[in-house]
Amino acid sequence: MDYQTEGLILHFITANDLSEIARTWPADHHPLSDAEAQEAIAYMRGNYARNVKGRICHLCLAVCGKERPGTIMGWCGLDGSRNPAEPEIFILLDEAYRNQGYGTQCVRELLRIAVEDYSLSGVHGGCAKENIASARAMEKGGMVRYGTEDNGDPLFRFTAKEKGRK
Repeated sequence: MDYQTEGLILHFITANDLSEIARTWPADHHPLSDAEAQEAIAYMRGNYARNVKGRICHLCLAVCGKERPGTIMGWCGLDGSRNPAEPEIFILLDEAYRNQGYGTQCVRELLRIAVEDYSLSGVHGGCAKENIASARAMEKGGMVRYGTEDNGDPLFRFTAKEKGRK
C-alpha cells in the first residue's frame, strides 16, 4: 500500500523498482549495481516488516510524482534508530525537485502516517541551519521549532494531540 498526497506517491519499494533504486540510492547518487540495489531492497523490506504500532524501526519510502509514478524523485521516511516510539523524520529530494512544495507534502503525510498508521505520540526533526527550505517545510508541514543543536542547527518536534482534547 502506497501513500498519496496532492502531487506525490510515497512508495513502498519492491523488486520491480530495481532500476530506479540502482539509479537513486543512496542519497549521494552513485549508481548501484543490480546486486547492491537488491541488497537495498532487502534491507528496506526487512525494516518494513519490523515496523509495528507504537514502534518504528525505519520506514523509508520512495518519493514519486503522480505524473511520473515510476520515477523516484527522492526518499523520505521515519527513522527510529534513536527512539522507536518517537522517530526522526527525513526527506532527501533530488535537487531538481526541491523548492516546489514536495518537502512540505512529505512532512504532512509522514506525520499523518506516524499518528494514524503507527499510533506514535511524536516525531522529531532537524536540519542544517543553512537549509532554510527544509526548516520551512517542517514548519509548514506541522512541526514546531523547539530549540537548536550546539552548532545552531534547528530542532523540530511534532506531538500528536490526544483524541477529545483541544
